[in-house]
Amino acid sequence: MKLAIIGEEASTAGFKALGLETFTVSRPSDAPDAWRRLDPTEFAVIFITEPVYEALEEETETLRGPGLPVLLVIPAVEGSKGLGHKEIRAMVERAVGTDLMFQQ
Repeated sequence: MKLAIIGEEASTAGFKALGLETFTVSRPSDAPDAWRRLDPTEFAVIFITEPVYEALEEETETLRGPGLPVLLVIPAVEGSKGLGHKEIRAMVERAVGTDLMFQQ
């Protein structure tokens, strides 16, 4: 299975060099078009930059849960908004039934 990333040009360039399939958007509002070009069944892991994830929360909701693909929210080049941390906390809480990371 393959790996993919959806994000802005500056955020996806390095991943393309590593062999990930890239779905580049000019701005987060273009994210739904990129999402429609992507077939989730072809990928084991899909990385999504935080600004793009914010634009795709509803579309990605159907893929949340066990199995593939795994969706990982990563910071964009501009910096982190903390969304990735929030998503990992939610996954851990669903898996074990409690917040092991203790929200502060």
